Parts: sequence; C-alpha cells; structure tokens
Amino acid sequence: MAIPLHSFMNVPCAFAICFLVLLYLRSIISWRARARGSPLPPGPKRLPLVGNLLSIPRFKPWLGFRDLTAQYGEITYLEVLGQSILVLGSPSVIFELLEKRSANSSDRTVSPLIQLAGQGYNFAFMPYGQFWRRHRRAFWQHFHSGVSESYWPIQQAYARDFLVKLLDKPTQLRNLIRYNFSAAAMKVVYDAEIVDEQDDRIEMIDVGFAGLRELTVSVQMLLEFLPVLGNLPDWMPGSGFARTLTRSQAPSDHLVHVEFNTARTNVEQGAKGAFLVSELLARSGQTTQTKEVLEEDELILKNVAAVAVEGGSDTTFSTVEGLFLALSHHPEVQKKAQAELDTVVGPHRLPEFSDRDSLVYINAVVKEALRWHNVLPLGVGHRTVEDDEFHGYFIPAGTTVIGNAWGCAHDPAIYPDPDTFNPDRFIKDGQLDPNVLDPASLVFGWGRRICPGRFFADAALFITVASLLHTFEITPPLDAYGNPIRIELDASHGFLSYPVDSRCTVKPRSPEAAALLRASHVQEIEEVL
Repeated sequence: MAIPLHSFMNVPCAFAICFLVLLYLRSIISWRARARGSPLPPGPKRLPLVGNLLSIPRFKPWLGFRDLTAQYGEITYLEVLGQSILVLGSPSVIFELLEKRSANSSDRTVSPLIQLAGQGYNFAFMPYGQFWRRHRRAFWQHFHSGVSESYWPIQQAYARDFLVKLLDKPTQLRNLIRYNFSAAAMKVVYDAEIVDEQDDRIEMIDVGFAGLRELTVSVQMLLEFLPVLGNLPDWMPGSGFARTLTRSQAPSDHLVHVEFNTARTNVEQGAKGAFLVSELLARSGQTTQTKEVLEEDELILKNVAAVAVEGGSDTTFSTVEGLFLALSHHPEVQKKAQAELDTVVGPHRLPEFSDRDSLVYINAVVKEALRWHNVLPLGVGHRTVEDDEFHGYFIPAGTTVIGNAWGCAHDPAIYPDPDTFNPDRFIKDGQLDPNVLDPASLVFGWGRRICPGRFFADAALFITVASLLHTFEITPPLDAYGNPIRIELDASHGFLSYPVDSRCTVKPRSPEAAALLRASHVQEIEEVL
C-alpha cells in the first residue's frame, strides 16, 4: 500500500514542533532555575512580542512612571521588546538597589543613541568597567570636595560678572545665565576666556547638549531594537529625530579635541594657570607608558575635560532658570532671603563662600531649587550585571533600572504641597532640618554612578543664588499694558528638562546695590581673566 506524500512531509513538521516545544520547556526550566521561585515584580500585563511597549509613557515619562508605581507599587516591572525595565518610585528602594547594591547595579545599557548624539566620549553613559573607572578616577581627582574649593574664586567672579551684565541687559536673562556657567566652566577646564554671551563657544556647548535632550525612554527602546532607524537618510519620513541628534556631533568633537589641543599648546608654551587641562597633563606625564596606553590616556583626558565643561554649563543653567521663575512668584521668599543676607553680609559687600554656614535660608533656597525643577527627571538609567533578588522579586541580569527622581521630589508624602516653592520646608528651629530628605540625594544620581561634579555644581548654585538675592528683585513679566503675567512652570519633554517659559522682570534692589555690584566685580574679574 502506497504511503501518501503528505505523510512524509508531516514528519519534518512534527520534528520541528517537538524541537520548539523542547526549547520552550528548556527556557522555562532555565528561567525557574535562575529565579529560584521568586516572581517578577508587579507591572502592567504584557502583550505577545512587544511586551509593555504600549505602557511606556511617550511624553514626559516621569509623570507616567509616577502613575505606574502608584498603581503597581514602588517596584514596577515592564518588558519592552525583550528588554527588562524596573521603575523605582520611592527613595528607599532607589537607595537600597542603586546605593547599597551598587556592585550589581552600576552598569549602563549600551545605546546607539549615545554615539548618534555625539556623546560617545561622555563617561556618564559608558558601561561599567575599567575604562569607565579610569575616566571616573581622573575626573574625581579634580572635582572632589577638597579640590573644588580651589575653583571658588572663578565661580564667584563669573557670578558677579553675570549680575553686572544683567544690570545692563535685563531682557537677556536666559543668555546671561548660560554665559555665567559656561564661561566659568571653560575658564576652569581650558583656561579659555569668554567675556560675553555672544561668544560662539557658548552656542557650541548648547548645541553639543542638544542631542541629549532627545534621549527619551521610548525612542531609546525602539532604536535599541531597530538600530537601523538611526541611519535613515534625510529624505525618509521619520528621520527628523536622527538629524536632531547628529547636530550635536560636530560641536562635541570640537569641545573634545580642538579646545583641549588649544589648552595643551598653551601649556607647552609656558602657560602657568592652575586649570584642569594643565593638571591633567602634569599627572599623565608622571609615568612612562607604551604608545597604545599613552593614546588611551590622552583620549581619557580629552573626554574628562569635555564632560566637565558640558556638565558644569548646562544642568546648573536649567536649575537657575527655573529658580528665576519660582522667585518671580514668591516675593515672600525673596524678602526672607534678603533679610538674612542684610544681617549676615550687610549692605557694603557681596556674599562670599565664607558666609555659607551662616546663610541657612539661602542654603534652603538652593535645596528647594534642586527639588522644584528637576533637570534630569529620571536620572540616567542603571543596568544590572547579574540576576538578583530584591524585596522577594526576581530581577534578571541586564535589567534597565530607572529611578524616578522627579516622582520622589514631588511626592507629597515626602514634601508636602510639592508644587509650591517653599524653602522653609528644609528649616526647623532656625537650622537646616536633617530629617527632611536632601534633594541632592535624588538629583545627582546614586551609588557608583553619582555625579562626580556635584560639589562644583553646588558651589556655583550657592554663590549665584546668594549674590542674586543680595542685589536684585525678581517679579513677573509685564504685558503690553503693564499688568503682571503669571507664568506657571512647564518643564520641557526629554532626557534633560528645561522651563519652557521662564520670563520675569529683574531689577536691582536699589541704586546702592547696583553700585556695589559694579564696584566689586571689576578688579575680581580682571584677576580671574
């Protein structure tokens, strides 16, 4: 009896089905062995293939992640196109996983977006390993709390120069804020002299950061799954975000190479300034290495210098821009700050760093500025190296961990009435209250990935805020009829967030304050330059 042909054809199909079933069973057994009986954390239901792709917030994701953790708990799990994502919604779980377990949670997800945005040199995004450690060590040697004090004269001089320029150009507030921090950073790092807000290098730094502003969670997940999207030709629909990212490549390359090489040439020609590049070069010249090691050393020096400039310029700029908006809404905050400054500093000089311990309310204003408007609402995502068990849940190796810094900073259980700018929340019995969570523990990152330039940023904020409030009054902008316009804080969407509109009116507290500013800064800025 003849056997039908289709019966022979069914044999390979049967083998294929059996093979797939065995693979599936093997994956289940392997998963259970890894998880050791622990379940994944709770989260929204996953769809076949795409997982929770539709659950990832597209716009201002810190808001959507706050809602997800409110629904599923402070440890919420998602899976997008096979990538595990853990969202942490409270300071306690953030500190426990990213601080106490930093040996396993300090990696970064390697994303094609980083290179596309011209940020390949930025060690904040580098994978955890020896190359990252060398960058981190070189940076920390020049920006830890003890060394950062040596930069105070430069930061103080540029803060005062910023305010003098603000006397003459009050409508150029945004550009002048950026000038303040960019010029100080360029001076500290490259010994470069930037004398006004029109300098092309300020725009270069701004554009160099433009790519980072486009790094949203949803775009990152999609590009990691389909990296070819980053190479779409300009004429193809949907390529606009790639063009925006690549705009940052040329200015970033300029900062990394051209500015560094110019500073090195100055050192070789006898420049004696104690700026960062000269110190980096002096340290690197203390040992004899192979050509390959020397080339890598030079790359690290260039990267560290560029990161110092970008980090010192942009993120602090955003915080101060938000502060101006907050102060325009709260004259009572200004009055309290000015009363303290009048008592501690007096009318005949400007605030200095030596006054800081006595300026309790000014320190509270700095803390509230960091809390009220978050420059990095979700920080930079961490990545687990190995499988882990956390609060009874299984956390797979390679999981991207997102700490919702904005959600914590605006949690009413931690900071009552969180949308209100209120420095008094940090003060008790005339002193800073140690029982209130310091926003710096949220906004500068966590564990081994904490921002190594945080002391430099904190100093810049303090001297700028103290000098500003000692000499200026900030009020709402006026319409064409002279009526005040109330502008609410609207934070921009993106990896880095900025106030969409921070218009306000700035004017000196008095003619005497203006005269004090002009008299005090001339000699100081000349000495720095």
